[in-house]
Amino acid sequence: MVLQELFDQVIQHIVEVISRSSPLGENLWKRLNKVHPADIAEFLERIEEGDAGKLFQLFPRDLQIRIFDEMNHSRKVILLESLSEAERSNFLMGLSIDELTDFFDDLSDEELKHYLKLLHKKSRERVLSLLKFAPDSAGGIMYTDVLTLMQDFTVEKSIHILQRLRPNRALHHKIYVTTQSHELLGYINLEDLVLKPAKTRLGSIVKPDELVLQVDEDRQAVAQKMMHYGVSNAPVLGNDGTFLGVIPSQALVEIIEEEASEDIYRMSALSPIKYSYFETPFVKLLYQRSSILIILLLVQTLSSMIIARYEALLCGFLTYFISMLISTGGNASSQTSALAIQGMATGEIDADNSLQFIKRELAMSLILAVILSIFSFIRTATVHYLFMSESAFHLIKSIAVSVSLGLIVVVSIGLGSCMPFVLKRCNIDPAHSAGPLLTTIIDVVGLLIYCVVSSWIIWVSIR
Repeated sequence: MVLQELFDQVIQHIVEVISRSSPLGENLWKRLNKVHPADIAEFLERIEEGDAGKLFQLFPRDLQIRIFDEMNHSRKVILLESLSEAERSNFLMGLSIDELTDFFDDLSDEELKHYLKLLHKKSRERVLSLLKFAPDSAGGIMYTDVLTLMQDFTVEKSIHILQRLRPNRALHHKIYVTTQSHELLGYINLEDLVLKPAKTRLGSIVKPDELVLQVDEDRQAVAQKMMHYGVSNAPVLGNDGTFLGVIPSQALVEIIEEEASEDIYRMSALSPIKYSYFETPFVKLLYQRSSILIILLLVQTLSSMIIARYEALLCGFLTYFISMLISTGGNASSQTSALAIQGMATGEIDADNSLQFIKRELAMSLILAVILSIFSFIRTATVHYLFMSESAFHLIKSIAVSVSLGLIVVVSIGLGSCMPFVLKRCNIDPAHSAGPLLTTIIDVVGLLIYCVVSSWIIWVSIR
């Protein structure tokens, strides 16, 4: 509440804050500088672009960089445009290579060329080399400004180097040790520089890494491996074995958040959007959502064809239980696909134990089919006895509903357990197997099972 009051006062006295022409403006400016960069970024995204640009220019350079890192892409471009070309160049030079790369990944080709011209040649070469890696690979998300020490350095020399360089980022608990050709040997802990004798060479105390990542590994595989081995950061090697950078814990958290967001979109049969909801054009969202809904609608035409084919059979008693059977099948398949997707996302379920998972789910489906069929029979029998007074109780029809439900449950769980692995084999995200896609398939298949099984049971009973 106090923070919101400060922002409200800044907006009311924005001219005085920018010019600092009054004691109130000076006081508000000092208080604003003490606010967390993430909150300042959110505030600058809400106010007028012109005022946001003027305020941004007034912040100290280190605070500008931290605010810039917290902002959405479109406002980053707007704020940079508010600076002069010289200021823009100096600001970009103050960003780390990783921050530059993240910013450049979201630019168009023309914007990229424009901003690259503002960088010195050496920085441009480093950024361009990093941009060669796929954004979703370990190389695309790794942190490259990593201090490394050589194996022949002594503890005393290493401490002297750290004191002279004074890294502008917080030093990792692990310090990586390399050869002169930049090949990774392992790491030492920060406390080793304090506990070991001054003349001890790093090569004699280096420890092997629990996890070493390759530069072209997918970010989801990176996150799974880091969680599996319980490491907070992991080194990244190039194809020739050279040390390139580190995946820190912050990047791990971002990977998990982004993968979770993408899975939510795909489970709703949507493609992940690059920017936030309000930054994404309305027309683009409309096209994406309407196209998949139209496709699913057309697929549901099969249900209408099945109903038309078995219209005489479904007339009357059997009609009342269509929704029950279809929804039960959809619910059962959704449970199974959710378990499969979650297990694959965490690495618990993979190609090696996928068959074991499918067998376990099929066993579960048989037991669930029996249980649900019993409850279904009780329900259908009760409904017929209480409400269908125009005819005698038809045991055969209740059996048909119950048997159909059992088969639908088995097939639904079978599809729900297999489809994620089939999609993954086809290089499609398994998350697509949940939500509307699977539900639509189960609707059609479940209705077909109900009609075929019911007609067969009734035909056998008549004969």
